[in-house]
Amino acid sequence: MNDVEEALRRTFARAEARIPAVPPELLREVAQPPARRRGWRGWRGPRGWHGWHGWRGRRGLVQVVAVAAGLVLVIWGSAVVTRWVSGPPPAGTPQPAHTPQPADTPQPAGTSQPADTPPATATTRPTRREPATRRVVEEIAPPLEQVLPSVVAEVPRKAGNGEAFTPKTFIDERTLLGYVSKKGYDPAPEWWVYHLESRTFQRLATLDYPVAPVESPAVGEGVIVWFKYAKRTIDIMAVPVTGGPPRRVVSFEAERDVDKVNGDTVYGVDVAVGDGKVFWSSTKSGGVHQVPLSGGEPSAVPGTEGLRLFRWPWAGRSADTPMGGMTELLDLSTGERLDDPAQALCDVTWCLVSGDRAMLRDGGQVVDLPGNSPRSLVADRFVTIGQTDERGRKAQVIFDLATAKAGRLWMQDDHKASPTLYTDSEMLYFKRGDKWFVIHDR
Repeated sequence: MNDVEEALRRTFARAEARIPAVPPELLREVAQPPARRRGWRGWRGPRGWHGWHGWRGRRGLVQVVAVAAGLVLVIWGSAVVTRWVSGPPPAGTPQPAHTPQPADTPQPAGTSQPADTPPATATTRPTRREPATRRVVEEIAPPLEQVLPSVVAEVPRKAGNGEAFTPKTFIDERTLLGYVSKKGYDPAPEWWVYHLESRTFQRLATLDYPVAPVESPAVGEGVIVWFKYAKRTIDIMAVPVTGGPPRRVVSFEAERDVDKVNGDTVYGVDVAVGDGKVFWSSTKSGGVHQVPLSGGEPSAVPGTEGLRLFRWPWAGRSADTPMGGMTELLDLSTGERLDDPAQALCDVTWCLVSGDRAMLRDGGQVVDLPGNSPRSLVADRFVTIGQTDERGRKAQVIFDLATAKAGRLWMQDDHKASPTLYTDSEMLYFKRGDKWFVIHDR
């Protein structure tokens, strides 16, 4: 072996020693095709990009595992692995497709849309995730509607006019708000509600902008609030929960990234209602602003620089992780700030921690989840997990932290695609036959 070969050997050996160990769940991710988001480049809303950008990090992992030639590649790959080891692998819940739009014309998200939301309920992410032992249960959990009938609602997928109805949020415990739009481009979608007790639909308002699939509306103070984009301006709109013509509360210029080649990127806002005001924060720069519900001059909320609305009354800082998340939660109504537990993905009260466990934010209680791979924490209560029994059967399950009960959503079939589970900050839902199966905290 000559001097050059010996130097290379020592260099590669030192570089290899610096590469962190790849957790088993990440290696399993490599075997999966990379998740793709479909749509158009140019709209970034409260739940992240609404355009196709691929998963650069996952491709990086494939290259790290498969490529072992060249010092530069090894060092670059080590950096990619370190970034992914800093948190759990991304949720495997598929994203719904988004309809392509022309450049400089935003497509509001459908996920609060339908969109998987990726879960917007997270706060702090683990700095390092410990590989969890895959748990096997004696029996798969019974159907959720049998275990916790109070958290389940079955809603027709077509409204009274025969058009598709998409759930968005609850106005109160028995009234579900959603939008109705025709297939394809609809210049005048509508807000509708479904009354769970009477099992009837009611139309609330016709909108003057093709916002379906619409971003998550905010409900409070007797109104429904959302935003629309027109002529490079964000308009925050409101309508009474009982219905009526929409009115504009405030307007301001939208934040954009100019790109003459691929089209401009337009950023939306998160919205909330409370204390007689409408609040919003840019999905690009953050910072919470407010205006009286009756309208007037907007102003910045002191102490919220860089923060984004989580859900009323909480705002926080976006975590730079593949799954997103929020840290540094601030109560906009009282000024209370919450500490971020180490190595945890938190809602306001509950957190997910390494090893398929949940704990109270103050550490007062730790719960072993009866399954594997928790993928979301919704409504500060519901955790989605997978279960595998001794016979090898698999199921998608909801574990309720409020009651310590688990209920099955569906059995998984390797030869058949599972339903798409849409997640929002307050509820989850999926299609079952001609109904929406909605899990909620109302």
